[in-house]
Amino acid sequence: MKKLLGITLGIMTALGGFVDLGQIVFTMQAGALFGYQLIWAILLGTIAIIIYMEMCGRIGVVAKEPVFAVVRTHLGFPLGLITLIASNLLNLLTCAAELGGIAILLHLLTGWPEKLLLVAIAIVFALIVFLLKFPWIERIFGLSGLLMIVFAVSAVLLHPDWHRLASGLVPAISQPDKKHTLLYAYFAVGIFSALLMEYEVHFYSSGAIEEDWSTKDLGENFLVAACGSVLGALLTTALLILGALVFLPRGIFPNVLSTTLLAGAFPWGQKALLLALLGTFACLAGATIETALSGGYNLCQFFDLPWGKSQPPRSVPVYTVTWIAMFALATAIAASGVRPLQLVNISVVFGMVIMPFTYYPILRVAADPNIMGQHVNSKPLTVVASLFLILITAAAIAAIPLMQATNSGQP
Repeated sequence: MKKLLGITLGIMTALGGFVDLGQIVFTMQAGALFGYQLIWAILLGTIAIIIYMEMCGRIGVVAKEPVFAVVRTHLGFPLGLITLIASNLLNLLTCAAELGGIAILLHLLTGWPEKLLLVAIAIVFALIVFLLKFPWIERIFGLSGLLMIVFAVSAVLLHPDWHRLASGLVPAISQPDKKHTLLYAYFAVGIFSALLMEYEVHFYSSGAIEEDWSTKDLGENFLVAACGSVLGALLTTALLILGALVFLPRGIFPNVLSTTLLAGAFPWGQKALLLALLGTFACLAGATIETALSGGYNLCQFFDLPWGKSQPPRSVPVYTVTWIAMFALATAIAASGVRPLQLVNISVVFGMVIMPFTYYPILRVAADPNIMGQHVNSKPLTVVASLFLILITAAAIAAIPLMQATNSGQP
């Protein structure tokens, strides 16, 4: 039973990264423009995040070092500090975007003012984090996020062309013109990178230490990382299929969250819309809490300060103040009038640029026998992880030019 409940860490981590506000809209936009042609990017991103999530969990268990302790040690203080600031800015922007998205959802359900709902939900989330232990946070938001399965069921009921979907596992290099080629590259890089957002490994490695995993749990570590990521990948694929089946034939480019939610309930009608809303709410809530807590984890781990949800708040004052400040600042940003999807576009590209500075130290430690001992990477795993690091670096280099060339993916 403990192992079964432990999987909720992977589910919450993956759903908070795979199926957050940006990924829901971004992936449906990709399907609306290119049909099934970008399935391969989901597959690549899923394999990459499983490999790196497993490695950072293993490092946390064996070396007792979370991600930002590794970053500080192996990038050095100056570059590590820049990575810390950039990562926490990414967490803050993402947290603000998710809070803004939740306010929109609740406004659709209740009709109440968005700013009032925004402040109320931020206070509720802060109280939940303050009052609940880490295992209950991951269980509540991990399991409630499973309501997103309604999107997968809807995608299947719309009868996709499975042969054409399978052909999307091979990149479609040839596009009608230069504009479509750039858009295709932008969405490919975006989907791949969004599945690897840094806060996923920050939260996951910290969670493994919070739950006091030992070397006996390394098998569970792989299971948790793989199961959560595969579930997130299936839901992401379902979003792409819905974009291809609902929006592409009608020439619609979904630009707002409410439009994408309708696709989730398309074959069912009004009865499934509530499930789609609740599932989306759970995933956005998980991402909100994940990013707020990651801000506290990152800061304390980098400066070697006490941290942890399992500790009394008074014994981890900097950690507690930091995650509370993350909620407060994110609420202020979301209330300023900036559209959530604008924040998402900024945070996704920003996340791509700093991604190599998170994943390189993880690979370096996991492949070091002096640190990892008998639990060091196998040579084939190090080779595969190195290839993915090259892809991650290439995506980081291409991110800003592609964003500028495509006006953030606008057709």
